[in-house]
Amino acid sequence: MFFHLTFKCWMHLLLFSLCFHNEPAACKPAWMTPQFPCDVTPSYNTSSVLFDCKGRNLDKVPHGITSNATELILSENYIKNISVDSFSKLQNLTRLDLGWANKDKQKDKLIIPADAFKNLTKLRSLRLSGNLLTEIPGNLPVGVEILELHNNKIMRLDNRSLAGLTNLTELWLSRNCYFWNPCKQSITVVDGSLAVMTKLKILDLSFNNLTEVPKGLPRSLNMLKLGSNQIQYISEEDFLGLTNVKSLHIQGNCPRCHNAPYPCVPCQNTSIGIHPNAFNSLTQLETLNMGGNSLTHLNPSWFERLRKLKQLFLSFNLLLNAITKEATFLRYLQKLEKMDISFNFASKCYPKTINLSEEFSNLVSLRTLHIEGLVFQDIGPQTLSPLYELKNLSALNLGTNFIIHSDSTIFEKFSHLKMIYLAENRLYPLPVRSLSSPLDGYNQELDLSISPLTTQHPQNPDYILKHGLIKQECFDSGRVIVLSSNNLFFITPKQFEHYGNISCLNLSGNGFSAALNGTEFSLLPNLTYLDLSFNKIDLAYDNAFKELKKLQVLDISHNSHYFTAFGVTHNLNFTQNLPVLRVLNMSHNLIDRLTTKHMHSKSLKELRFTHNYLGKIWKINDGSYKMLFTNLTNLTILDISSNSIANIPENVYDYLPRSLTKLLISKNRLTDFIWDKLQGFPQLETLDLSYNFLTNVTGSNSNVTHTLTLLDLRNNHIFELDNGFLKVAKSLQTLSLRNNKLTIINQSTFELWPESQIKTLLLQKNPFQCTCDSLYFILWIESTDVKIPSLTTAVTCDTPANRKGQALINFDIQECVNDSVAFLIYILTYSFVIAFMFVATVAHLFYWDASYVLHYMKAKIKGYRTLNSPDSAYDVFVTYDTSDPHVTEWVMRSLRVKLEEEGEKHLPLCLEERDWPPGVPLVDNLTQSIQYSRKTLFVLTENYVKTGVFRLAMYLAHQRLLDENVDVIVLLMLEPVLQHSHFLRLRRRLCGKSVVEWPRTAAAEPWFWQNLRSVVRVDNQLLYNKSYSKYFTNN
Repeated sequence: MFFHLTFKCWMHLLLFSLCFHNEPAACKPAWMTPQFPCDVTPSYNTSSVLFDCKGRNLDKVPHGITSNATELILSENYIKNISVDSFSKLQNLTRLDLGWANKDKQKDKLIIPADAFKNLTKLRSLRLSGNLLTEIPGNLPVGVEILELHNNKIMRLDNRSLAGLTNLTELWLSRNCYFWNPCKQSITVVDGSLAVMTKLKILDLSFNNLTEVPKGLPRSLNMLKLGSNQIQYISEEDFLGLTNVKSLHIQGNCPRCHNAPYPCVPCQNTSIGIHPNAFNSLTQLETLNMGGNSLTHLNPSWFERLRKLKQLFLSFNLLLNAITKEATFLRYLQKLEKMDISFNFASKCYPKTINLSEEFSNLVSLRTLHIEGLVFQDIGPQTLSPLYELKNLSALNLGTNFIIHSDSTIFEKFSHLKMIYLAENRLYPLPVRSLSSPLDGYNQELDLSISPLTTQHPQNPDYILKHGLIKQECFDSGRVIVLSSNNLFFITPKQFEHYGNISCLNLSGNGFSAALNGTEFSLLPNLTYLDLSFNKIDLAYDNAFKELKKLQVLDISHNSHYFTAFGVTHNLNFTQNLPVLRVLNMSHNLIDRLTTKHMHSKSLKELRFTHNYLGKIWKINDGSYKMLFTNLTNLTILDISSNSIANIPENVYDYLPRSLTKLLISKNRLTDFIWDKLQGFPQLETLDLSYNFLTNVTGSNSNVTHTLTLLDLRNNHIFELDNGFLKVAKSLQTLSLRNNKLTIINQSTFELWPESQIKTLLLQKNPFQCTCDSLYFILWIESTDVKIPSLTTAVTCDTPANRKGQALINFDIQECVNDSVAFLIYILTYSFVIAFMFVATVAHLFYWDASYVLHYMKAKIKGYRTLNSPDSAYDVFVTYDTSDPHVTEWVMRSLRVKLEEEGEKHLPLCLEERDWPPGVPLVDNLTQSIQYSRKTLFVLTENYVKTGVFRLAMYLAHQRLLDENVDVIVLLMLEPVLQHSHFLRLRRRLCGKSVVEWPRTAAAEPWFWQNLRSVVRVDNQLLYNKSYSKYFTNN
């Protein structure tokens, strides 16, 4: 016993010295410790220091921000108050971001005292958006140049609120009063109050329910945003003198409310009123946005002096007649480069065709023209004729017009066009031109009533269509034709006869269902990018795509129709017809069988094969498809995510391409992965095993690839990392273990990591156990340079209950060291003093009496014997929930060690998973274990007490009490269970010491183990209440 205590004392002293050596506060400033919640990024070139505290669940400005900080981001937290001293020592701060500083849904406004920013004399940028402020904070530093106040409740701008802001260059004050931030009134801007800001370049007052243009705007303005207000008239004086304005946004003041996705009130006169001379002063204007104003005409005088205009946005108006008839305003826009006249359709009208005004021919600088949503049936010879001679025109967007027929010969006249966008129309295959003829007899005034156009409305409140029309790789390849989402259900070569030298073709979403035979694209010999996704392609013939010798990218994803049909040929030999194919996308095809068992390509580098059924194809006992990807000899990227793979047969690993650099197997059902097989991929850099069912990660003793830099294991069920996990993956830089079941990471797991190049470790949302078992891991975190994102916000405790939700790094390691040592020394010294005083006093006063009592007690002690029956083969039989991995791990690694290996040596424990002979019935195993063990220890958890095994074991233990008059029951409560059980209450009254509970604090654990040893090694008769012990006799 003395040796045991001495060993523990030395261990505590060793841990104490280790913790003292690693104490961060002793040698590091607060911002360098792992406990500091912000990311600190110094810039050695500009001497700037950024403290990024965005989204860290902070309720106050953190302590430890150094005085040399130049940028501080505190947005998206739960800070309710800014104190006077919060920034008092940050004199070097140039940028402060307090946007949405309190994102609590039940929040009040952010409280900012008058002198909160008083000492920030170098502050240049201040962001205060989303804080429900009712006024601009006072005493702002005079040097502030950029002030952002979006999404507040500021209802008045006057000379007092803007006092001292003479150096402002940008004022962003939108969304303070509008439909999603209602105030039931308009913001008041006192006349002339903005004129004091003589350096102001950008002013944003959009979404504020303004009913008029503020008077006295600074003449220094370059950009003015007044969109989505309630301004119904713009007078001649509103923009007078603003000769420096280059960008003006007045969109959305009189919107078309027919199908608006927000509370919409139309203007009294339907459209916005603009004085003929309203824009006369704007001679430097380059961008003008008048979309969403229900305009029915365009006065040429508006544009007469806008000779430098480059971008004009006129979408969502009522301008169909204005752009198809005279349109004389276009004569003044010879420098215009981008124009958007989309969604200017006439209500309830579906004309046969429309013809753009001849005045469009004046737009000699035009590069991009968006003509979506004008709604007409045919592109006729005169529809686009004014555009034929525009040599700079490179992008023409005709999407969502419900066009039924287009004469492709027209596009021969656009020799300079790089992109022709005809998606979301109703185009039919060329041989079926007659399908449009029945429409000639339609009542054109009523046809639009059934059109899906009624669902169209700008998602962007700026009324500027954000045209992500095509993928960048497609656009970069050369000339682009987009025919997606039409009615081209079959294709003939003539379909593309007059489109010119096409490099990228998009035919997705057409319901195309023919079997490709190698002739369909014969007139497109230079095609390099082909998108056939969302169709019904039938890959029946070997010669499919054989005409496309220059094709580099092929997308046939979302073509599951024939792949799921029974008895249909699924031929993948087409890859041999494409000698320069680099990227092939076959995702979302639900492939579970193939006619072709091998794919062949010497050029393919990237294969996307997600959302299929490789799990069915790769059957363990069927090797037919094991070489499916083997002959893709230059493949570097293979994505087989979402393929319902529960197990990868061992021979499949051996036949995957050796050239892989990125292997993605996420969102499957993998429960195991053979890590040793990684040595077969000498170039592998990225391995993604996220969103599977892996439960543990075993180490590898083989030469695992030395090139692996990213390993993604997030969203699995990993509860254990093997010792020296991936110890030979020395090139690993990023390891993601977030969203797993890790409770403790042992020291041996990461002790070899200093040899690797790991830079980032993701551990968020694991149920960590904040006890002394995590001590070494916490010490490692404090000493390592590895970046652990969200360490103070998402790497949190799950147990014990009193620490749930707290940051693991904030666990006080002194609880594991100083308290225990101090308590042990206290007990030893106190016991020695008391014993010495007691012995001295008794020897002096009661020598003979004490001698008598001593001999009496000695006799009594010699009369008791512990129950070491020769028939007992085990000291204690431990019964527990073997289906719970956490309980099993605790029993095997903690309970067994404490009772078998530490302290006085006794007979071994009887453990089900270790000592039960296989093949023996459960009842026999239980009976023999209880009969041949001195004690039976029940490890109680909430799930275990509900099982039949628990009840059966308890019956058998009580049976021994009835048959032999021997009480062998000891209850160990890992969780608070059976609180209302009459049995447990009676047990506590009769033999309370035989019921032990797992302590709630780490400091009490040594005493728990000492008490448990005493209970299991002493006869229960000695533990009974004296009132009842007489009913038991020794056998």
